[in-house]
Amino acid sequence: MSSNPFEHVPQPGQPAGSAPFGQPTGTDPFGQPTGTDPFGQPTGTDPFGQPATGRPGRGRTIALVGGILAIVAVGAGGAFAFQQVGGGGAQPESALPASTIAFAKIDLDPSAGQKLDGIRFIRKFPDARAEVKEDSDLRKVVFKRLQAEGQLKGVDYAKDVEPWLGQRIGVGLLPGATADTEPTVVVALAVTDADKAKASLPAIAKANEAECQLVEEFALCTDGTGKVAAVAAAAGKGTLADSAHFSKDMADLGEDGVAAAWFDAQALGKATQSLDLTSMIPGVSGGPATSQTGRVALALRFDGPHLELAGHTNGASVSFAGSREGTGLAELPDTTLAAVSVANAGEQLKAGWPALQKAVTDTVGEQDFADGVAAVESELGISVPDDLYAALGSQFSLVFGGLGPDHSDLRIAAVTDGDQEVLQKIADAGQGVGSDPLTLKASGGTTVLSLSENYADELGTQHGLGDTDRFKDAVKGADSARVAGFVDIAGLLTEFKDELGKDETSNLAGLSALGFTVTGEGNSADFSLRLTTQ
Repeated sequence: MSSNPFEHVPQPGQPAGSAPFGQPTGTDPFGQPTGTDPFGQPTGTDPFGQPATGRPGRGRTIALVGGILAIVAVGAGGAFAFQQVGGGGAQPESALPASTIAFAKIDLDPSAGQKLDGIRFIRKFPDARAEVKEDSDLRKVVFKRLQAEGQLKGVDYAKDVEPWLGQRIGVGLLPGATADTEPTVVVALAVTDADKAKASLPAIAKANEAECQLVEEFALCTDGTGKVAAVAAAAGKGTLADSAHFSKDMADLGEDGVAAAWFDAQALGKATQSLDLTSMIPGVSGGPATSQTGRVALALRFDGPHLELAGHTNGASVSFAGSREGTGLAELPDTTLAAVSVANAGEQLKAGWPALQKAVTDTVGEQDFADGVAAVESELGISVPDDLYAALGSQFSLVFGGLGPDHSDLRIAAVTDGDQEVLQKIADAGQGVGSDPLTLKASGGTTVLSLSENYADELGTQHGLGDTDRFKDAVKGADSARVAGFVDIAGLLTEFKDELGKDETSNLAGLSALGFTVTGEGNSADFSLRLTTQ
């Protein structure tokens, strides 16, 4: 486990498109179409009529600022907070063309509230606090890391970068002239001194086989040559910031926070035909990359001492099944260490089954799929998939409560209001299998299927998770969510303290919990992933 709390942030929820529980149509087990690299070598001209060279140095600009974005994304959770309180000013979207189909930005100069909340957050982590001081220049931190990775050779930060580089960085993707033409990546770097930028940028761009041009308060850079002038001209006719769809989506999302992203799934799918980029985005229709629908807006921001990744989708063919709202997650025992709960689980699986079946048969073949289904039916004595729909019911949760007082009792269970007869068949089939046979306990309209008889009793009689502060901080809107999840990080650290190293335990001790929710109706959806601190 890494000691850096910002390195790996899990993704929230399940897709809520045409195959909410299944995988979107594709050719591999995970629903991703196979084929060539979606950003592979170009076969035509770019959207500005320039021939694509396909030379080995292609993408140096992506490496340059993509690396910046990646590193800032790692450190922005706290490092940005030590810049001077400010905010306001031009944003990268104001320098990119309206034809931009995907966009991401890092803002090292967000609102004062975000900065102050960031300070509270970063002080929870000893390692991060030691690495970046209150007076650190994050731009220099990023630059040094890039040089350590072999980039920006021969560039001196103090002389060539610091005098002109601002606090905001954006990356946009523009479509190619045809579906087979490589998209154009455009980087927007905030500029504080145009004259100094003009003096330094040519050498920096040449070293990275890129081309840059100043546009208002930003330097636009593209890989290769012959593109940036056309990009700048396109931005002069209309910017992404002025685009009706972009403006609406970002307004619906709310505050940008320290980082934000946006993309048009259908346009992006057409521009990158061999990649399904939206199969795990709630509210975006599943299917081939060329038939995706919906637009997605994302923001990484602080809420008091907590960090949130928020998302909103518009224009998607969302097909949430059933009418029930609320997953039942809050009704679990307050001893719960981790759980994921789904409303209308059976109906969701039924809606997604055709896509799931197609994804599997495309991979293993129809006969192997049929043989696998037959084996499950024979082993469990149930009908697939109809009995699976019935077993999941309208509320279904997978729950983990630890390993018991002496770490010998695996406290894991499924809690559902599904068909008890089907669940009994599954429990009966599990008897005598392994050292931990399945236990089934029914209480009212709820059934618990568990490896631990004691835990089954606890889940049937105890509640209160939703009343705890750690749950309230991490899971917002559980009562109206379609999918919700909760991880008690502090509880897991205590449960497995003997398995974790001292340094890891110390650096993660400031964390409390992780929670996520997915909600939606019609052609829009929202999700929230929250990392909370103690």
